[in-house]
Amino acid sequence: MSDIRILVSSDFHSGHALGLTPPDLHTRKTRPFALPLWDYWTEAARALGRVDIHVFNGDLQDGPGKKETIGLITTDVEEQADMAAEAARVFKASHRYITYGTNFHSVSTLSHENLVAKALGCDIFEILRLKVRGVRMNFRHVVGRSDIPYGQTTQIYKEMVREELISLVERYDAADVIGRSHVHYDFEVRHRDKRAFTTPCMQLPNPDKDGHIYARGLRTQYYDVGAGTLITIDSHGEVTTRPLLMDLRLAIKREYLCPVKE
Repeated sequence: MSDIRILVSSDFHSGHALGLTPPDLHTRKTRPFALPLWDYWTEAARALGRVDIHVFNGDLQDGPGKKETIGLITTDVEEQADMAAEAARVFKASHRYITYGTNFHSVSTLSHENLVAKALGCDIFEILRLKVRGVRMNFRHVVGRSDIPYGQTTQIYKEMVREELISLVERYDAADVIGRSHVHYDFEVRHRDKRAFTTPCMQLPNPDKDGHIYARGLRTQYYDVGAGTLITIDSHGEVTTRPLLMDLRLAIKREYLCPVKE
């Protein structure tokens, strides 16, 4: 019996200049960093091959620009949905699911990610619960974040504890695997047969040159870009997880200026 593979991807922020954007929508200004991001995404899909389940764990679109628009390629949420759906189709999957992202990015007069779900012909959930080979999984977008150097695992561990407590109150079997996104960094905690993780994102941090307003206030210690977290369940129901991470040097060049002749 072959392994079952589940990929959990998130935070495309399509519509934003630093988000995941199909090449035909790149501009002269964004192409130097947007094209390497897209190339990484497509190469990750080629290298991984077909997965059994692909979970898109929220914030697939950047939204209409509630606080600023100068960092967006488009504020049209239908165009953003088309961009996100095109990106999603790059990976081949037998089953696809979406969870709702944050209200800030995914809600105005409608829930924007419904448009992506419709384009992909898949279901969308507030919380997605899956059971595969006896392994119970719980996926939701939002989780608390921390920029304290040791605080990242605390936030995702709280999700594991919360799941255990709620399951006792509501009398259901707690999830064995918990997946969260939103924070744009990869972390995992594990205890016995329980584990919880946060996924990397597909939105770049600011390039030093020709940057965008999104990251002018970005001071996070950890920032991980990648195609997602791969869950593998073998024939005995044993679970392994592996983040798929991008080398940011492919898209973001950090250089020092030397204004004087040495």
